[in-house]
This record gives sequence, structure tokens and C-alpha cells, in this order.
Amino acid sequence: MIPPTFVFATCRPGAEAALKREVATRHGGLLTPAFMRPQLITWKVQGELPGHFRLGAWLAQVSGFSLGMAKTPQEVAERAAVVNAAVLNVIPREVSEEGADPETWARVDATGVEVRGLLDLSPKRLPNPGDTVVSVIMGAEGEPMLVGYHRHQPGDLADPVALLRLSLPPEAPSRAWMKMEQALDWLGIQKDIQGRTVLELGSAPGGASHSLLSRGATVFGVDTGAMDARVLAHPAFHHLKVAAGDLRPGMVPDQVDLLVSDMNLEPRVVCQYVEKFASRLRPLGLILTLKINSAKVEAELPDLIHRIRDWAPGPVYVRQLPANRQEVTLVSWQ
Repeated sequence: MIPPTFVFATCRPGAEAALKREVATRHGGLLTPAFMRPQLITWKVQGELPGHFRLGAWLAQVSGFSLGMAKTPQEVAERAAVVNAAVLNVIPREVSEEGADPETWARVDATGVEVRGLLDLSPKRLPNPGDTVVSVIMGAEGEPMLVGYHRHQPGDLADPVALLRLSLPPEAPSRAWMKMEQALDWLGIQKDIQGRTVLELGSAPGGASHSLLSRGATVFGVDTGAMDARVLAHPAFHHLKVAAGDLRPGMVPDQVDLLVSDMNLEPRVVCQYVEKFASRLRPLGLILTLKINSAKVEAELPDLIHRIRDWAPGPVYVRQLPANRQEVTLVSWQ
């Protein structure tokens, strides 16, 4: 196969400029921005990419090597056949915070059915590490589709379409419900929450707590703010109405399986609190939302993530999920 000459990435709305900065920092003169549309960027490869190359950008939702543009499902199938695809995802290019409209999803679904039929691929199969995943980025009606591929690795979005389809249910107390649901789905740990004890720093008003409780967890929510009445009424929820800095060892169980935080503080401060509790409680996992609300924080984040890897309970994965705004989600799980 001809060596790739373009790399592509999708992102959440408004993250394009930050994604370009991140890629420039990671890859310097190796990639030059080439083509940009809302929530989609491509880069021209300068020279030869190393065999192990991955874009590795936290702000990218789906990324890989471009196979070019296609106007019809038949053309998509022809391009995908070159890389012997195991999984195919058709993804709408523009997805607002409220989600894509029904007409867009209808076009996405119809294209997916047709292309998978041409390639004899299962619509329900999720990728295993090393599988070739073809992504079809579908823009407005009549706009050519970008076709790309990547080799699936841990930390990639196994089912990006499912995350994009997720919507906030009426009973959810806040958007933190979506962030938690997407974090669990991202790494496939939804079923691991049953019976776990969770310490959540910054729990009000209770969106993430609601998600965890519905999956069978016991949640100790730490926040001076008011919790949603439905969360407070749940028998497995315990509200510790103190600031995270005032939390003392005797207030929480000796065994905590998961540490969660979505506090509206600088990431370095959040991690100081989390590291303190992680060193004592030895949890199995972390799910942290880290706010990127300034250029200073954006510049400091790589070094902070590097330090977190030294004390996290397992491999550390970082991604800006669809429900994130100016923030990224960090997950570590044994």
C-alpha cells in the first residue's frame, strides 16, 4: 500500500484551534495543516512517518490516516477494501452539543448499512486491539465523505457513534451524567461498576452520582453544594457536605474502588486532592474531568498527565469526549 500522505482527526465543536496547537506541539514539522472544516482537520505528511506513528492527540475524537474522499457508498467500499477493514464507523462530521438531527442520522445509518453490506462487515462488531477500523466522516448532504483508517489500540474510542448518539435523559440532574456515561463506555468498564464503592469529589448536583448509582455503585459524594433530591433519596448515596480540602480519613470507608472528580478547579489542584486520597485508599480506578480554561493550563497539562502516570492505579487514558466542553476526561483502571 502507498504510504499515507494525509492524517485526519475529528473533534468537538470549537476545539479545532486547540487541536491544531496540540498536534503542532506533538509532531512539530512532521505534519502541516492542510484542510479544515467544522470538527474535521487534515494534515499533510512532511517526509516519511515512523511505522509506529499515531496522532495521539487528546483533543481528537477519531483520527488516523486518510484514504481520500468518496462521493458514493461504492467508492467508500473500494477505498476501505484496500486496508482490509474489520470494523467500519460512519460518523457525522458536525455534531452540536444537542446532537445531530434525525435526518443526518438517517443518512449516516443508511450509508453504514450499504457499505458494510458491500464489505461483508458486521454492524455490531467492536474492534479488538490491532484491528483495522475504517472511519467515514459524513458532512452535509452532497458533500464528499472523507474515508480514513487506524489500527485500534486501547484508549481509542471503540464505538464513537454510540457516544455521539447519547443524549441527556430528563431524569438526569446535570450534564455530568453524560460525561460519566461516556467515560464508562469509552473503555468498556460499565459492568465493572456494580458493587463498587465510589468517592466523588465535587458531586453536586449529582449527574455523575446518578449514573454510578444506576449501575449499582455506592457513592460518597463530597460537595458543599446542594444535591438533587432524587440522588439524596437513593439508599446507596452518602452526602459529605464538606469541601474536598476538609475531608478527613474517618469520613470515608477504608476501601474505595473508584475516585471520581469533576471539580471546577485547576487540574493541578484537583490532582493534589486526588493523589492524597489515592495514596491512602489505593483505588482500582480514577475518572477525572480536568478543566482546560486557560492557555497556561493547556501548556501545563502534558507535564501534569506525565506525573499522574506515576501514581495512577493503572494505564492512564486521556480524551476530550463528546460531552466534554473546555475539559478532558482522564480514566485509569487496573
